[in-house]
Amino acid sequence: MTHPNSLANLKHEGRPLKRGSEKKSRRLSITNEGWQGCKQLSDELGLSVSEILESLGRGELILSKPLNRSNT
Repeated sequence: MTHPNSLANLKHEGRPLKRGSEKKSRRLSITNEGWQGCKQLSDELGLSVSEILESLGRGELILSKPLNRSNT
C-alpha cells in the first residue's frame, strides 16, 4: 500500500515543491522482509518510505549498522 503523502507529493497543481524539485515515480525490488522492515521504520519515524529514501539520499538521515547482525 502506498503512503498517501507519497502520492500527494507527486501532484503539485500550483503548490510549491516541498523539496525544491519535482518527484518522479521510481521502481525498486525488495524482499517481503525488507519491505516490512521499511514499513515498520516508516511508522516509527512518521514518514513515508519515499520520504525516508529521499532523506537518506540527501544526507538528512543517517544509517547505523547494528552491532550484531545475523544473515537469517
